[in-house]
Amino acid sequence: MATFRGQVKRHQSEFLIYCIVIAIIAIASGIIWNRIVTLPAYQIADDFRASIPQSALAQAAGTDVVFCIIGALSGLIVGVAAWILFKNLASGILTFLGGVGSLLAGVLARITGEFIGPRDFEQRIASAAQGDVVSIDFAGGTWVPLAIWVGMAMVPIIIGLLGYRQRWFTHVPVGDISPVETDQVG
Repeated sequence: MATFRGQVKRHQSEFLIYCIVIAIIAIASGIIWNRIVTLPAYQIADDFRASIPQSALAQAAGTDVVFCIIGALSGLIVGVAAWILFKNLASGILTFLGGVGSLLAGVLARITGEFIGPRDFEQRIASAAQGDVVSIDFAGGTWVPLAIWVGMAMVPIIIGLLGYRQRWFTHVPVGDISPVETDQVG
């Protein structure tokens, strides 16, 4: 039986590849998320009052909706990567790696999108001139959409486990079946 240290050493390259895939997916998702979302904006009037249409406020919820959609696709990709790289490990370890990897990807994507901005709404609106349009800060509303990332990563892993394990347990080569002789009572 292989030692734990031997198993870790054997899977180091797969784990490194998995971390790189997670980082690429997360950063790309954060950039795409930031570019797709249309933020609500305040219009600065002639008397320097800032106003925003009520319909524009609904766009703030769109930030989380877009993050969920991107998270569903990214979670699937992370799950497929986990399955391809770690399908020969125990199913508990595989699901753990898929879940943690997709969670980390979601957090990194959110950090990336918010880092790109815009940020510092108070400073931008304080220095705005008449007629300027100042969008709100780019930020996700809640952390709940991360559950979509993890849930969607589990889909390919569970499907893979069902098909892979079932095939593994039920595979019997046809040439290995031999007839069994029985005594006849009579």
